[in-house]
Amino acid sequence: MEERAPLLPDILVPGLDVVFVGAAPSFWAAQVGHYYAGPRNRFWQLLYHAGFTPRLLQPEEDVTLPAYGIGLVALFTHIASNANHLLPEPSSLQREQLIERLIAAAPRWVCYNGKDVYRMVTGRECRRWGEQKEQLGAARTFVVVSSSGRADGWGHERLMLYKELYDCVYPAGAKSATRPH
Repeated sequence: MEERAPLLPDILVPGLDVVFVGAAPSFWAAQVGHYYAGPRNRFWQLLYHAGFTPRLLQPEEDVTLPAYGIGLVALFTHIASNANHLLPEPSSLQREQLIERLIAAAPRWVCYNGKDVYRMVTGRECRRWGEQKEQLGAARTFVVVSSSGRADGWGHERLMLYKELYDCVYPAGAKSATRPH
């Protein structure tokens, strides 16, 4: 049986500063072939306003993120959904495969794009936003409010979490000299 290609490929290379983990691409993202491409998703604005990128990137530029030390992956690689609560419970194999991909890439940080994504990947409830106690391999872990337009009620808090993540990834604003920031 031929293995199907994922709706969106991982944007993942070894040694990234942070990898953002989503549940599944939205229908819009899957259709256009780029992460966080939905018109109401705030991911690209949050990256920019938190300081991760020097300018506002467009979804079509998602493949350039490793140059900024950033990677993107999804737990569900063959399913699109506009609402995480409509997704099936991930299998242990799906969880293991994602964790293996992340550990192999060895980022410094793994950031879950929402408490529901954290629960789907780890099988545990997330009690609070921000840095978590456990690590994934050598990577420290963090949870932000989802970048989805469905979470717009969290606007200010969401941006503050992205800024807090930036400060954790780059203490005292020390963006690596090898990154184009």
